Amino acid sequence: MKKVIVALMLSGFGIANAQEVENDSIKPISSISLDSLQQSINEHQLKFDALNEQLSPLQEQVDKMSKLKISGYMQVQFDMYNYQDVPTSTGLFQFKPGTSETSVPLSTNTVDVNNSFVIRRARVKFTYQPIEGVTFVLQPNFTFSAVTLKDAYVQLNDTWINTFQLWVGQFNRPDYEVEFSSRDRILLERSRMSGILYPQERDLGAKVEANFITQYEIPLKIQIAAFNGNFGEGPIANQVADVDSEKDFVARATYSLKFPNTGLGIDFGGSAFYGKNTVFAAGTYSDTDNKPFQAAVGDKLRKQWFGGELQLYYDILGGIALKSEFNTGIISGTAGSAIINNNPSFNFSGERDFIGYYVTLEKNFGTKFQGGIRYDSFDPNKKLSGNDVTVANDLRVQTWGFAFHYFFTTNTKIGLGYTMPINETSTAIGGIYNDDIRNNTATLRFQVNF
Repeated sequence: MKKVIVALMLSGFGIANAQEVENDSIKPISSISLDSLQQSINEHQLKFDALNEQLSPLQEQVDKMSKLKISGYMQVQFDMYNYQDVPTSTGLFQFKPGTSETSVPLSTNTVDVNNSFVIRRARVKFTYQPIEGVTFVLQPNFTFSAVTLKDAYVQLNDTWINTFQLWVGQFNRPDYEVEFSSRDRILLERSRMSGILYPQERDLGAKVEANFITQYEIPLKIQIAAFNGNFGEGPIANQVADVDSEKDFVARATYSLKFPNTGLGIDFGGSAFYGKNTVFAAGTYSDTDNKPFQAAVGDKLRKQWFGGELQLYYDILGGIALKSEFNTGIISGTAGSAIINNNPSFNFSGERDFIGYYVTLEKNFGTKFQGGIRYDSFDPNKKLSGNDVTVANDLRVQTWGFAFHYFFTTNTKIGLGYTMPINETSTAIGGIYNDDIRNNTATLRFQVNF
């Protein structure tokens, strides 16, 4: 009987506990779910919508900013040089150290200066890509007294076969050394040949590039361009627009060979330049056979040459590179800075049969050091040499260049360079041209990129 009573009590306790669980866990949840939960969700959704509405303009700004890339670099240096005055028929001039300019009026520097701090380049580059296949580039250069425009062009990329590009505006002329950025070069300045053939490196015009590596796996690149042809020549007003409607045409083709197993890479190519200079000042000129002739306003002078290039890279002990370019043809100009179509680096009235080249050896030493040696030669009149040369502008100049860099950080480097031009001598000219002119330059340069 006792067992029956105990069983009935346990059954009653279990029922009672079951009822308590039902009261404590189910009833409160059922009271806040559905309607209250939906209301809470709606309230949060409204808050999220309001927040999204506030963030949308900011997101648009972020999207626009993500299409804009800002980069640049600055080079500050200390130059030590020797130079001497160069007597001419129109007065005294001097060799300008650190540049390809050979005749700078002495009046700009009336006392001897053999060292100077210089801001060589201070540039900011803005690259904006609003949509796929379209790029705008703007690059000003800052100096003490002015801001000059280095690059300003639109680049349209073919998005169908990823092979063609169209450039319109102001940009570098097609040439290996000209297109190689100043901030990445080991030798501190470009060769004398490039400075004379491509004054200021850039010009106004249009260019079509075809690169067959992406779509067809053929390492061939072809560039065809047309330019005004007077950029970097004469007064600054010449940079705004063409002065004679004549155009310079350039074609360049390069091919790349890669041998990954041996660490060897070879790039080679050829180029052709065709243009004309218009005579704006009548007078006595000289042709490529060194014979004088009378030129009238409106006459055309030839400006045309062809060249070859080679760059060899070998991955050994940090990497080594051998680079070379060669050009020969006819260059022309008009002497005198007041003449519209003159080339300051070719201050001569007439046409000349020239030849020029350079050979550069560059070497990395680990990741912190790199150095280079360059020999370049430019002969503005290859039909005359030695004592047969009767005017200074026909003298050949051979230049040795040396440079060594230390990377203080990834984006900061310190470079030491030395440039040693050696001019051809001629007793027919006499005076200071009986010997090599003093115009060597030593440079300590600090460069930062961002």
